Amino acid sequence: MNGLVKILGLIFCFYALYSEGSEILQIQWNDLVPKEDPKEDSLSDLSEKERAFAEWIIHLRGSLPEKVEPKYQEMYAEMNAALPKLKRKGIDVDNIIAERRLKKAAINTDLDGRLIKLPGYLLPLEFSGTMVTEFLLVPYIGACIHAPPPPPNQIVHVKVLAKGGYKSSKYFDPIWVTGIISAKAMIKDLFLIDGSAGINIGYTMEANRIELYKG
Repeated sequence: MNGLVKILGLIFCFYALYSEGSEILQIQWNDLVPKEDPKEDSLSDLSEKERAFAEWIIHLRGSLPEKVEPKYQEMYAEMNAALPKLKRKGIDVDNIIAERRLKKAAINTDLDGRLIKLPGYLLPLEFSGTMVTEFLLVPYIGACIHAPPPPPNQIVHVKVLAKGGYKSSKYFDPIWVTGIISAKAMIKDLFLIDGSAGINIGYTMEANRIELYKG
């Protein structure tokens, strides 16, 4: 009888582990950005050549300094000549730039409350010695230390559920983090050698498992 109970117990444990594992959604950083609706693409009616030109003008409008610099004179002239022509076709370059900036920072609410697994780099916020209890998960080494920081939807604020925290040997350890993610915007102060900075964050996460990333 005891043997049967042990066997049933093992079967139950195996089933529970399998069920938990099968519910984990493994994602990448681009999954944190909401999918764009093709219907919202204001350039969709243009030909490939017209679209490439419009994108070039959008790029110029968003990157050229407001004050005209002589070395960019030809680019300013090209942009200023093209803007009214695009406007007549119903393409408002300034509106497109503003909308793209908003979308770049938008969060994917479809992930809210999901059990996910995400790779990234660890930037400690709260720690004792080598044990980290709270950190930012970021997509590349140096993020949030070198300006400008990634957009909010590319930063995850993580709280470690394990007692004592997670042992980290250095800044930007490559890790896998598993836990419940919340699509909840917040601002977190990051204290650096040269002062502190408020970081806009798009997601929070309670990590029940952290593993060193290997390839």
